[in-house]
Amino acid sequence: MRRSEKANGRVSPAFRSIAAVAALLTALTPLTAHAKPRSGILKLKSQTQAASVSQANGPLLLVVSIKKQRVRVFDVNGEIASSRISSGKPGHDTPQGVFAILEKNVYHTSNIYSGASMPYQERITWSGIAFHAGDVPGYRASHGCIRLPYSFARKLYGLTKVGNRVVVSYDDPDPIAFESPKLFKPLPLEDATAMGSDPSRPQLIAVNDRTDDNSTSDASQGLPRLIGVSPALLRAVADMPKDPRRRPTTRTEADQMIQEKLDRSRAAVKTAEAALAAADEKTKTTAKDFTDASQKFEAARRTIEPLRAALSAAEAKQQNAMKAFEGYMSGADEGKPGAAADTVGDRESELEDALLDLTIEADRARADAAAQEMSFAEVQAAYSAAQNARDSAMDVFKDAQTDLASAQATLTDANKEMRLRGKPIAVLVSLRTQRIYIRQGFEPLLEAPINVAPLKHKVGTHVFTAMRYGSDPNSFDWRLVSAQTPIAGQPLDQGKKMRRTASSQGQSLDVQMATEALDAFTIPDDILQTISELARPGSSMIVSDRELPAHENGSGTEFVVLTR
Repeated sequence: MRRSEKANGRVSPAFRSIAAVAALLTALTPLTAHAKPRSGILKLKSQTQAASVSQANGPLLLVVSIKKQRVRVFDVNGEIASSRISSGKPGHDTPQGVFAILEKNVYHTSNIYSGASMPYQERITWSGIAFHAGDVPGYRASHGCIRLPYSFARKLYGLTKVGNRVVVSYDDPDPIAFESPKLFKPLPLEDATAMGSDPSRPQLIAVNDRTDDNSTSDASQGLPRLIGVSPALLRAVADMPKDPRRRPTTRTEADQMIQEKLDRSRAAVKTAEAALAAADEKTKTTAKDFTDASQKFEAARRTIEPLRAALSAAEAKQQNAMKAFEGYMSGADEGKPGAAADTVGDRESELEDALLDLTIEADRARADAAAQEMSFAEVQAAYSAAQNARDSAMDVFKDAQTDLASAQATLTDANKEMRLRGKPIAVLVSLRTQRIYIRQGFEPLLEAPINVAPLKHKVGTHVFTAMRYGSDPNSFDWRLVSAQTPIAGQPLDQGKKMRRTASSQGQSLDVQMATEALDAFTIPDDILQTISELARPGSSMIVSDRELPAHENGSGTEFVVLTR
């Protein structure tokens, strides 16, 4: 067999011809991609371009159309990506409504369907519905999840964040620029007219320029010295913490207030830690002192107890001798047979001498015991003082532990508030239950009843998203996506049979129904103030004539509103 010409370092004419053809085809590839396709080449290229998007401008909106079997991704500038999908087959229908991305996992296996692989999973319900890469045959084929082509699933995974809004609709609604006075506004960026003052010109007031010679602090340097107010008082006022219950009037002030709260909480924890350390040291010192006092007390007790026992025995003997002498002197022994006169005299002297000896012995025991009792009393007093000091130090230590735990809990809350500060809020108004719900970062913040006017007909479910601050920085640029819009005048008790008719009436009906939904309720001023303090781009309001399904809105969920 002839060796390869390539092995000999030569290229045959045939090989050169093949290479030339390949080069020509490569050069023509960009042109053929732009030519009118006959078998879906342009559509495939469009999907590839969409999948190449690596970042979004502002918050994302994902709109899934069951009818068209596609997903579209929007940011503040409009549609940035799209792809075909495969949703749930009959009997395993993909739920429709309003969702959010709850969890992301590159490598995920189903715990429902025998460990089935679900690459690039993006969960939208805790009951098992998610985006993930899979087979996309061009029709509904999944068990309820939203399957994506593998390459698009990977790109979408890198594009989205937990919390991004997802709307699943039978139709294919477009986000609509929307304005309404019923939509909440952010706090003003700044308030140059607050208190009628001009921040560029400090207000002039009467001052007392006399300095305080005893002042060692510069706490009052930033404050004017008012007539009749001493610098010492000004320093005290400057050191006082600001009212933590005050409400911010601007976004800048709101950020400052949470930072101040965080700083105060950190300082309180440090103070509590120092107090606990001091209390712990005091507890150890007093415990050692008590141990030493206890040892001295035990030694003194062991010394005094024999003396007390000896005194008790001497006094008992003295009392017995006293009783014997008194009994003899009272004549209790008279009339006994054989008692001679000289014997009687000896008996009296004997009893008297015994009483005297025992009295002397008792007095000596009293003196010995008294000397030790003075010393023992001092030791006992020191023991009692050490015990009281130990108990008091232990009480202080326990209080310091409680104070530290409280300060740490406050700091945890402040850190959580700071962490949530960067997350948008979600507001849901259920016209059916006449309640408002507010969550931030999947954390429930508020739930309260609100006033809702009686609905004359169905108004549907609508999502309003603040995509960015508006041309006026004290407003939002809103987008409306209608998850489900009934036909105009559809009765409240009418079922789903009219669902598809509404789509033919276009965006004007979405705007009409969304406006009616907003006009049906009023948010109380205090709740509206809370919303304004927390609102930032990415925040949203969902208004629906449906109730919030409890089984899909537990812990770790933003809001799930099912329209079908």
